Amino acid sequence: MFTGYQVEFRSVKKDDIEQLRYWRNRADIRLMMLDQREISPAQQSAWFENLESQVDKYHFSLWFRDQLIGYANAELTGDHTAITGLYIGHEKYRGSMLSLCVGVALSEWCFDKLPVKQICVQVAAKNHAALRFNETLGYRVITQQEGWVYLAKTSSEFNDAKVKLAHILSRFS
Repeated sequence: MFTGYQVEFRSVKKDDIEQLRYWRNRADIRLMMLDQREISPAQQSAWFENLESQVDKYHFSLWFRDQLIGYANAELTGDHTAITGLYIGHEKYRGSMLSLCVGVALSEWCFDKLPVKQICVQVAAKNHAALRFNETLGYRVITQQEGWVYLAKTSSEFNDAKVKLAHILSRFS
């Protein structure tokens, strides 16, 4: 569908879903999700079969150097807002600068291709790495409740953050 910083954002294919499910079910990823239940193969298949019928929801398999490395999504809400999420499942790339590339490319796509004025994320309050990651991408904390932190950014806030990341991003341009 699109490429940014050497990461390909492809439509999720049936061949991707078992690997995505495996990564999604790993405790280090699953326990940071809103829905922390393990996903069965049948649930994953049902989710996949439902993708095409979803309106204003975008699901991407993330590919780097012809390897599936993770998953990202964006969902439009009714108020010029996109809610995004992502995870890098491939061990080689978890915690790497590639995560920043994914976050920046997804944000660029949302602001460029969707009718949004802001992007929001929801992060587990105990997920300090994800909170720092999102703040690096220009997000600011909106509120915190019941173990979750809600963050948002405008295009202007994102562009300010991107300037600070230029030296990292240039390695992947």
